[in-house]
Amino acid sequence: MVYRYLFKHFSASFLSIFITLFLISSIIILFQITKFTSYIELSLYDLFKLYSLMGVKLILFTFPISFLLACGISCLNLSKENELIMLFSLGYSPKIISKFFCYLSFIVSFILLLITLIFIPISFSLYDNFLDYKKAFSKINLKTHGYGQKIGNLIYLTNSEENGIYKYITIYKAKSKEEDEQIIFAKSAKIIAQDNSISLKLNDVTQYIFQNTLYINKIANLDFNTQVSKQNTDIQNVLEYWKDYKNPSKSKELIIYSILSLLPLCAFKYVLSFSIISSRYEKSFLYPALFIFFMLYFSLALVLSKFHIYTIISIFLIFSTLSYFFFKNKIISKY
Repeated sequence: MVYRYLFKHFSASFLSIFITLFLISSIIILFQITKFTSYIELSLYDLFKLYSLMGVKLILFTFPISFLLACGISCLNLSKENELIMLFSLGYSPKIISKFFCYLSFIVSFILLLITLIFIPISFSLYDNFLDYKKAFSKINLKTHGYGQKIGNLIYLTNSEENGIYKYITIYKAKSKEEDEQIIFAKSAKIIAQDNSISLKLNDVTQYIFQNTLYINKIANLDFNTQVSKQNTDIQNVLEYWKDYKNPSKSKELIIYSILSLLPLCAFKYVLSFSIISSRYEKSFLYPALFIFFMLYFSLALVLSKFHIYTIISIFLIFSTLSYFFFKNKIISKY
Protein backbone atom coordinates (compact mmCIF):
# COMPACT_ATOMS: atom_id res chain seq x y z
CA MET A 1 0.00 0.00 0.00
CA VAL A 2 2.81 2.43 0.92
CA TYR A 3 4.73 1.44 -2.23
CA ARG A 4 1.68 2.12 -4.39
CA TYR A 5 1.21 5.49 -2.71
CA LEU A 6 4.88 6.45 -3.25
CA PHE A 7 4.86 5.23 -6.85
CA LYS A 8 1.78 7.30 -7.68
CA HIS A 9 3.49 10.52 -6.56
CA PHE A 10 6.86 9.57 -8.05
CA SER A 11 5.47 8.66 -11.51
CA ALA A 12 3.56 11.96 -11.79
CA SER A 13 6.73 13.96 -11.10
CA PHE A 14 8.93 11.74 -13.26
CA LEU A 15 6.80 11.96 -16.40
CA SER A 16 6.63 15.75 -16.39
CA ILE A 17 10.40 16.12 -15.74
CA PHE A 18 11.48 13.44 -18.23
CA ILE A 19 9.28 14.72 -21.07
CA THR A 20 10.54 18.28 -20.54
CA LEU A 21 14.23 17.28 -20.47
CA PHE A 22 13.79 14.91 -23.40
CA LEU A 23 12.14 17.57 -25.56
CA ILE A 24 14.84 20.16 -24.76
CA SER A 25 17.59 17.62 -25.52
CA SER A 26 15.79 16.60 -28.72
CA ILE A 27 15.83 20.18 -30.00
CA ILE A 28 19.60 20.37 -29.38
CA ILE A 29 20.17 17.04 -31.17
CA LEU A 30 18.01 18.12 -34.12
CA PHE A 31 20.08 21.29 -34.52
CA GLN A 32 23.23 19.15 -34.58
CA ILE A 33 21.73 16.80 -37.18
CA THR A 34 20.58 19.63 -39.46
CA LYS A 35 24.21 20.79 -39.74
CA PHE A 36 24.83 17.75 -41.95
CA THR A 37 22.43 19.13 -44.55
CA SER A 38 25.06 21.73 -45.49
CA TYR A 39 27.12 19.09 -47.29
CA ILE A 40 24.85 16.04 -47.73
CA GLU A 41 21.28 15.75 -48.96
CA LEU A 42 18.89 14.53 -46.26
CA SER A 43 15.16 14.00 -46.54
CA LEU A 44 12.73 14.33 -43.63
CA TYR A 45 12.79 10.54 -43.31
CA ASP A 46 16.62 10.61 -43.13
CA LEU A 47 16.48 13.27 -40.41
CA PHE A 48 13.97 11.19 -38.46
CA LYS A 49 16.16 8.10 -38.85
CA LEU A 50 19.25 9.91 -37.54
CA TYR A 51 17.23 11.34 -34.66
CA SER A 52 15.92 7.85 -33.79
CA LEU A 53 19.46 6.46 -33.71
CA MET A 54 20.48 9.29 -31.37
CA GLY A 55 17.43 8.60 -29.17
CA VAL A 56 19.37 5.95 -27.25
CA LYS A 57 21.94 8.55 -26.24
CA LEU A 58 19.18 10.97 -25.24
CA ILE A 59 17.63 8.39 -22.91
CA LEU A 60 20.97 7.76 -21.20
CA PHE A 61 21.46 11.45 -20.47
CA THR A 62 17.91 12.40 -19.49
CA PHE A 63 16.56 9.32 -17.69
CA PRO A 64 18.96 9.16 -14.68
CA ILE A 65 18.70 12.90 -13.97
CA SER A 66 14.91 12.81 -14.36
CA PHE A 67 14.74 9.83 -11.98
CA LEU A 68 16.70 11.58 -9.22
CA LEU A 69 14.84 14.86 -9.61
CA ALA A 70 11.48 13.05 -9.51
CA CYS A 71 12.60 11.07 -6.46
CA GLY A 72 13.59 14.28 -4.64
CA ILE A 73 10.62 16.41 -5.72
CA SER A 74 7.99 13.76 -4.94
CA CYS A 75 9.38 13.16 -1.44
CA LEU A 76 9.86 16.88 -0.85
CA ASN A 77 6.22 17.57 -1.77
CA LEU A 78 5.06 14.81 0.57
CA SER A 79 7.25 16.26 3.32
CA LYS A 80 5.83 19.76 2.84
CA GLU A 81 2.33 18.33 3.14
CA ASN A 82 3.47 16.46 6.31
CA GLU A 83 2.41 13.15 4.77
CA LEU A 84 5.79 11.49 5.31
CA ILE A 85 5.86 12.72 8.93
CA MET A 86 2.42 11.15 9.36
CA LEU A 87 3.76 7.83 7.98
CA PHE A 88 6.63 7.91 10.45
CA SER A 89 4.25 8.71 13.34
CA LEU A 90 2.20 5.63 12.38
CA GLY A 91 5.27 3.48 12.97
CA TYR A 92 6.70 3.27 9.46
CA SER A 93 10.47 3.64 9.18
CA PRO A 94 12.21 5.81 6.56
CA LYS A 95 13.80 2.52 5.49
CA ILE A 96 10.55 1.57 3.74
CA ILE A 97 10.91 4.63 1.50
CA SER A 98 14.56 3.80 0.94
CA LYS A 99 13.67 0.20 0.08
CA PHE A 100 11.06 1.30 -2.47
CA PHE A 101 13.49 3.60 -4.29
CA CYS A 102 16.22 0.97 -4.00
CA TYR A 103 14.11 -1.53 -5.97
CA LEU A 104 13.14 1.13 -8.49
CA SER A 105 16.66 2.49 -8.97
CA PHE A 106 18.09 -1.03 -9.35
CA ILE A 107 15.66 -1.77 -12.20
CA VAL A 108 16.38 1.58 -13.86
CA SER A 109 20.18 1.23 -13.56
CA PHE A 110 20.08 -2.35 -14.83
CA ILE A 111 18.08 -1.35 -17.93
CA LEU A 112 20.36 1.65 -18.57
CA LEU A 113 23.45 -0.58 -18.29
CA LEU A 114 21.95 -2.92 -20.88
CA ILE A 115 21.39 0.08 -23.16
CA THR A 116 25.00 1.20 -22.60
CA LEU A 117 26.62 -2.15 -23.27
CA ILE A 118 24.34 -3.44 -26.06
CA PHE A 119 22.27 -0.73 -27.72
CA ILE A 120 24.82 2.11 -27.70
CA PRO A 121 27.29 0.17 -29.91
CA ILE A 122 24.51 -0.85 -32.30
CA SER A 123 23.00 2.64 -32.59
CA PHE A 124 26.40 4.36 -32.96
CA SER A 125 27.46 1.88 -35.64
CA LEU A 126 24.21 2.35 -37.59
CA TYR A 127 24.49 6.14 -37.20
CA ASP A 128 28.07 6.22 -38.56
CA ASN A 129 27.24 3.82 -41.40
CA PHE A 130 24.20 5.83 -42.44
CA LEU A 131 26.12 9.13 -42.49
CA ASP A 132 29.01 7.55 -44.38
CA TYR A 133 26.58 6.07 -46.91
CA LYS A 134 24.95 9.46 -47.45
CA LYS A 135 28.34 11.20 -47.77
CA ALA A 136 29.48 8.69 -50.39
CA PHE A 137 26.26 9.08 -52.40
CA SER A 138 26.49 12.88 -52.23
CA LYS A 139 29.85 12.67 -54.05
CA ILE A 140 28.21 10.82 -56.98
CA ASN A 141 24.99 12.83 -57.00
CA LEU A 142 24.88 13.38 -60.78
CA LYS A 143 23.48 16.65 -62.09
CA THR A 144 21.25 16.59 -65.14
CA HIS A 145 22.67 19.59 -66.97
CA GLY A 146 24.44 19.84 -70.29
CA TYR A 147 27.93 20.71 -69.04
CA GLY A 148 28.88 17.39 -67.52
CA GLN A 149 30.25 16.67 -64.08
CA LYS A 150 33.77 15.59 -63.12
CA ILE A 151 34.22 13.14 -60.25
CA GLY A 152 37.81 11.97 -59.81
CA ASN A 153 39.21 11.36 -63.30
CA LEU A 154 35.75 10.56 -64.71
CA ILE A 155 33.38 12.92 -66.52
CA TYR A 156 29.64 12.16 -66.42
CA LEU A 157 26.89 13.47 -68.68
CA THR A 158 23.22 12.55 -68.31
CA ASN A 159 19.95 13.83 -69.80
CA SER A 160 17.46 13.24 -66.99
CA GLU A 161 16.81 11.45 -63.71
CA GLU A 162 13.60 9.92 -62.44
CA ASN A 163 13.14 7.92 -59.21
CA GLY A 164 16.88 7.30 -58.94
CA ILE A 165 17.23 6.12 -62.57
CA TYR A 166 19.49 8.18 -64.86
CA LYS A 167 18.54 8.21 -68.56
CA TYR A 168 21.05 8.25 -71.46
CA ILE A 169 24.27 8.58 -69.49
CA THR A 170 27.74 9.14 -70.99
CA ILE A 171 30.95 8.45 -69.06
CA TYR A 172 34.38 9.57 -70.24
CA LYS A 173 37.43 7.98 -68.68
CA ALA A 174 40.82 9.56 -69.44
CA LYS A 175 43.87 7.43 -70.22
CA SER A 176 45.96 6.35 -67.26
CA LYS A 177 48.91 4.03 -66.60
CA GLU A 178 46.56 1.20 -65.70
CA GLU A 179 43.76 1.69 -68.24
CA ASP A 180 43.15 2.95 -71.77
CA GLU A 181 41.03 5.93 -72.70
CA GLN A 182 37.38 5.00 -73.08
CA ILE A 183 33.88 6.36 -73.55
CA ILE A 184 30.80 4.55 -72.27
CA PHE A 185 27.22 5.15 -73.40
CA ALA A 186 24.26 3.62 -71.53
CA LYS A 187 20.50 3.98 -71.92
CA SER A 188 19.95 3.93 -68.14
CA ALA A 189 21.94 3.79 -64.93
CA LYS A 190 21.33 3.42 -61.22
CA ILE A 191 23.66 4.17 -58.31
CA ILE A 192 24.21 1.17 -56.00
CA ALA A 193 26.42 0.48 -53.00
CA GLN A 194 28.71 -2.53 -53.38
CA ASP A 195 30.84 -3.51 -50.40
CA ASN A 196 33.00 -0.42 -49.72
CA SER A 197 32.45 1.36 -53.04
CA ILE A 198 29.72 3.13 -55.00
CA SER A 199 28.97 1.66 -58.42
CA LEU A 200 26.75 2.47 -61.39
CA LYS A 201 24.50 -0.29 -62.67
CA LEU A 202 24.48 0.42 -66.43
CA ASN A 203 21.98 -1.06 -68.91
CA ASP A 204 22.22 -1.34 -72.73
CA VAL A 205 25.88 -0.32 -72.75
CA THR A 206 28.12 0.59 -75.67
CA GLN A 207 31.79 0.83 -74.69
CA TYR A 208 34.47 2.50 -76.88
CA ILE A 209 38.06 1.66 -75.89
CA PHE A 210 40.84 3.66 -77.59
CA GLN A 211 44.01 1.61 -77.99
CA ASN A 212 46.10 1.41 -81.16
CA THR A 213 42.77 0.68 -82.80
CA LEU A 214 39.23 1.41 -81.67
CA TYR A 215 37.41 -1.42 -79.86
CA ILE A 216 33.63 -1.32 -79.53
CA ASN A 217 31.84 -3.55 -77.00
CA LYS A 218 28.10 -4.05 -76.68
CA ILE A 219 27.13 -5.09 -73.15
CA ALA A 220 23.62 -5.68 -71.79
CA ASN A 221 24.47 -4.88 -68.14
CA LEU A 222 27.63 -3.48 -66.62
CA ASP A 223 28.62 -2.66 -63.03
CA PHE A 224 30.85 0.38 -63.36
CA ASN A 225 33.09 1.42 -60.45
CA THR A 226 32.72 5.17 -59.88
CA GLN A 227 35.97 5.24 -57.84
CA VAL A 228 34.02 6.78 -54.96
CA SER A 229 34.51 4.73 -51.80
CA LYS A 230 32.75 4.62 -48.48
CA GLN A 231 34.31 3.66 -45.19
CA ASN A 232 33.41 0.33 -43.70
CA THR A 233 32.33 1.00 -40.12
CA ASP A 234 30.42 -2.25 -39.64
CA ILE A 235 31.03 -4.19 -36.45
CA GLN A 236 30.58 -7.92 -36.06
CA ASN A 237 29.13 -7.84 -32.56
CA VAL A 238 28.90 -5.87 -29.32
CA LEU A 239 31.91 -7.62 -27.78
CA GLU A 240 34.08 -6.51 -30.67
CA TYR A 241 32.92 -2.91 -30.18
CA TRP A 242 34.03 -2.89 -26.52
CA LYS A 243 37.12 -5.05 -27.14
CA ASP A 244 39.40 -2.01 -27.33
CA TYR A 245 37.81 -0.31 -24.31
CA LYS A 246 41.26 0.93 -23.23
CA ASN A 247 41.38 3.16 -26.29
CA PRO A 248 41.02 6.76 -24.92
CA SER A 249 37.87 7.66 -26.88
CA LYS A 250 36.21 4.27 -26.29
CA SER A 251 37.20 4.32 -22.62
CA LYS A 252 35.62 7.77 -22.21
CA GLU A 253 32.39 6.48 -23.79
CA LEU A 254 32.26 3.45 -21.51
CA ILE A 255 32.96 5.45 -18.34
CA ILE A 256 30.47 8.28 -19.04
CA TYR A 257 27.60 6.05 -20.11
CA SER A 258 28.22 3.52 -17.34
CA ILE A 259 28.35 6.05 -14.51
CA LEU A 260 25.22 7.70 -15.93
CA SER A 261 23.51 4.31 -15.84
CA LEU A 262 24.59 3.69 -12.24
CA LEU A 263 23.70 7.21 -11.07
CA PRO A 264 20.15 6.35 -9.85
CA LEU A 265 21.38 3.40 -7.81
CA CYS A 266 24.24 5.15 -6.05
CA ALA A 267 22.55 8.54 -5.48
CA PHE A 268 18.93 7.85 -4.46
CA LYS A 269 19.74 7.75 -0.70
CA TYR A 270 21.61 11.02 -1.01
CA VAL A 271 18.55 12.59 -2.67
CA LEU A 272 16.25 11.24 0.04
CA SER A 273 18.54 12.76 2.67
CA PHE A 274 17.72 16.26 1.40
CA SER A 275 14.07 15.72 0.44
CA ILE A 276 12.70 14.11 3.61
CA ILE A 277 12.32 17.08 5.97
CA SER A 278 10.08 18.48 8.66
CA SER A 279 8.83 21.47 6.71
CA ARG A 280 7.90 23.42 9.83
CA TYR A 281 11.45 23.42 11.20
CA GLU A 282 13.73 22.72 8.23
CA LYS A 283 14.50 24.13 4.83
CA SER A 284 15.26 21.97 1.84
CA PHE A 285 18.65 22.23 0.17
CA LEU A 286 17.82 19.58 -2.43
CA TYR A 287 18.87 21.50 -5.57
CA PRO A 288 22.22 22.85 -4.29
CA ALA A 289 22.97 19.39 -2.84
CA LEU A 290 22.20 17.72 -6.18
CA PHE A 291 24.34 20.25 -8.05
CA ILE A 292 27.31 19.59 -5.75
CA PHE A 293 26.80 15.83 -6.04
CA PHE A 294 26.76 15.93 -9.87
CA MET A 295 29.85 18.18 -9.97
CA LEU A 296 31.83 15.85 -7.71
CA TYR A 297 30.50 12.71 -9.41
CA PHE A 298 31.48 13.65 -12.97
CA SER A 299 34.65 15.56 -12.00
CA LEU A 300 36.04 12.56 -10.15
CA ALA A 301 35.13 10.34 -13.11
CA LEU A 302 37.21 12.59 -15.40
CA VAL A 303 40.14 12.61 -12.98
CA LEU A 304 40.14 8.81 -12.70
CA SER A 305 39.28 8.13 -16.34
CA LYS A 306 42.68 6.57 -17.14
CA PHE A 307 41.84 3.57 -14.94
CA HIS A 308 39.03 2.43 -17.29
CA ILE A 309 36.71 -0.15 -15.65
CA TYR A 310 38.25 0.46 -12.23
CA THR A 311 37.06 4.06 -12.52
CA ILE A 312 33.44 2.91 -12.83
CA ILE A 313 33.74 0.56 -9.83
CA SER A 314 35.51 3.19 -7.70
CA ILE A 315 33.00 5.95 -8.51
CA PHE A 316 30.06 3.66 -7.74
CA LEU A 317 31.49 2.48 -4.37
CA ILE A 318 32.60 5.97 -3.25
CA PHE A 319 29.29 7.70 -3.96
CA SER A 320 27.13 4.79 -2.77
CA THR A 321 28.98 4.96 0.55
CA LEU A 322 28.57 8.74 0.64
CA SER A 323 24.82 8.42 -0.01
CA TYR A 324 24.44 5.81 2.73
CA PHE A 325 26.38 8.04 5.16
CA PHE A 326 24.09 11.03 4.53
CA PHE A 327 20.91 8.94 4.74
CA LYS A 328 21.96 7.27 7.97
CA ASN A 329 23.04 10.48 9.72
CA LYS A 330 20.37 12.86 8.41
CA ILE A 331 17.28 10.61 8.23
CA ILE A 332 17.61 7.28 10.09
CA SER A 333 19.11 8.88 13.20
CA LYS A 334 16.28 11.46 13.27
CA TYR A 335 13.17 9.44 12.36
